[in-house]
Amino acid sequence: MNPQQQRSEEVDSDYVPVSPQTPVVPTQPSVEVTAQAAPVFTSVKQEIPITLEDALIRTLAMLQQHNLASAEDCSQVAATIRRNWEAGKGSDPIDCLARLRSAGGDMLDASVEMISVKLANSMAFVPSRVGFAARLIPPTAFYEKNPNIAMMCKLMLVPVTFAEDEDVIGIASINPYFADALSAMICEEIKAKNKVQPVVSIVRLDYIGWMKMCQKHFKEESPA
Repeated sequence: MNPQQQRSEEVDSDYVPVSPQTPVVPTQPSVEVTAQAAPVFTSVKQEIPITLEDALIRTLAMLQQHNLASAEDCSQVAATIRRNWEAGKGSDPIDCLARLRSAGGDMLDASVEMISVKLANSMAFVPSRVGFAARLIPPTAFYEKNPNIAMMCKLMLVPVTFAEDEDVIGIASINPYFADALSAMICEEIKAKNKVQPVVSIVRLDYIGWMKMCQKHFKEESPA
């Protein structure tokens, strides 16, 4: 056996020749990286629950789709809403948009009603406007038993009109899309706790009634 053959046999059988042009890089543990979608309007702090963010984006999209607001209007409204939420204050995009348009003048309630009606009519199930709902007594016991729901109601300015043993619940708002999102969240919360699917009904409020109800339930008026 010649020396060249002897050296070949001494080489480990698993050896794979590496081209001189290919650098040898030590193997690193794999790290899974999840791509994150860019925010639609502005950056959102983590303190804002996803239910709020989804409801806000959905409402702003419908406002633009029905020619009720421009992209610039929506950017200003989104910034105001998120700033209030991050401060723990309630806020609603319909109210914010109406204030932006009317500058808080005498036409504010008419502007809110016009926007509210058009958004309500865009839904598959159109919530009825019930004026007397604002005169109902706040369900304090329900809020106390469900602090997470109470917090979401306050931030979205969507009061609970009644709660019968947590099986039948009513909510009210000037914003049907906020009410719709909160309805789904309430159903999930109550079902997880009681193992029973509740029935949640939605009614629409006029602007004055909504303001009075928010002050009665959450001890604050619209901060927009």
